[in-house]
Amino acid sequence: MATNQLLPSQIIDQTTLIGRWTIKSIHHTDTLYSTNLGSLIKFNLTNSTALTIDFFNNGNPFGPSQIVAVRIDHQIWQRFMTNQMPQVITLTPNQHLIELMLVGNSDLDEVWSENQGFALKSISVTSSAVITPIAIIRPVTFIGDSITSGCWINGNHAAFDYAAEANYVAVCADQLNLDATRISYSAAGILKPGTGGVPNATTFLDHIDETTKWQPTQTSLVVINIGVNDRRFERNIFAHALPAFITQVQKLFLQTPIVMLIPFSQTFAPIFRQTAKQFTNVQLIETKDWHLSYTDGLHPDANGSQLAGNYLAKSLQQLY
Repeated sequence: MATNQLLPSQIIDQTTLIGRWTIKSIHHTDTLYSTNLGSLIKFNLTNSTALTIDFFNNGNPFGPSQIVAVRIDHQIWQRFMTNQMPQVITLTPNQHLIELMLVGNSDLDEVWSENQGFALKSISVTSSAVITPIAIIRPVTFIGDSITSGCWINGNHAAFDYAAEANYVAVCADQLNLDATRISYSAAGILKPGTGGVPNATTFLDHIDETTKWQPTQTSLVVINIGVNDRRFERNIFAHALPAFITQVQKLFLQTPIVMLIPFSQTFAPIFRQTAKQFTNVQLIETKDWHLSYTDGLHPDANGSQLAGNYLAKSLQQLY
C-alpha cells in the first residue's frame, strides 16, 4: 500500500498542535518535540485505511518506555509504548477525528538538559488521504505539577500508570470542548524544582527546556494549580512567591483572565485566598469540598480525577 509520510514541518502545516511543541534534532533527525505530558496533535483524516505513528524511544534508557495515546472519533484512547514503534492503526476510509497525546513518562527522563522528551519522527497515512487541521475554538492554558500532568493516576508504576488523557485537565477539556495547553512538570512548584532536571515554575513557565524559549499562543484563560510541592517552604516565603508568580503569569499572558485553584491537598489555602484578593483578574476556585480519592494521598486516582474534572468544568462554566 502506497503511503504518504509527514515529517515534523509537514505535521505542523497540516495538523493542529495543542500544547508546547518545537522542532528539535534528536539522533541527528528533526523531530516534533515536547517535554510536556498532555501535549496534543489533532486533525481530520479522510480516505486513509491506516495511520502510522513513529516516535523515537527517547526516555532515559534506565527507565520505563514513554507512552503516547491515540483517540479516534472521541472513542477509547489506545496507548502505545515508544519502545515499540512504529505503530499502525487500522481505519475505515471515512472521515475521522484523530487525536495523538503524550500521556506517560518517568521522573528519570532528563527532559530539561539531556533532550529526553517526546520525539515524534513522522506520521504516515495512505497516499490518497486528505488531512485537514481543526480550528482552535476554546484555548485554555493550565499551569501546574504532576497532578496537572496526569501522573500516578492508575497506580504506582511510572509512565505506565500515568494518564494525561484521563486526569482532571483532560476530563474538564472534554466536557467543555477546550483545547488545553499544559505547562506542568512532576514534583515542581513555584519555589521547588521538579524532577528530570526541571527548574521551578518561574523558569519553566516560558521555556520548554534549558535551551528552548517558548512564547504562548493566544489563550482565553489561564488556570493555575500549583503549590503543593512547595509545602516544605516556610509560609512567609511562599506568601511572597505566590503573588510574584501570578504577576509573572500576567506579564506573559497579557490581559488574560486567570483562575487559581487551591491545591487539592489544601496546602497554603489561606495564602491562596488572601493572594487572590490582591488581583482584579484572578478568580479563586475552592476545592476543600471536592472529597477526591487518591492513589497515594496526594495524586487523584482515576475516580478522583474524573470527579475533579467534573467539579472544575462546573466551576469554569459558572465563572465564564
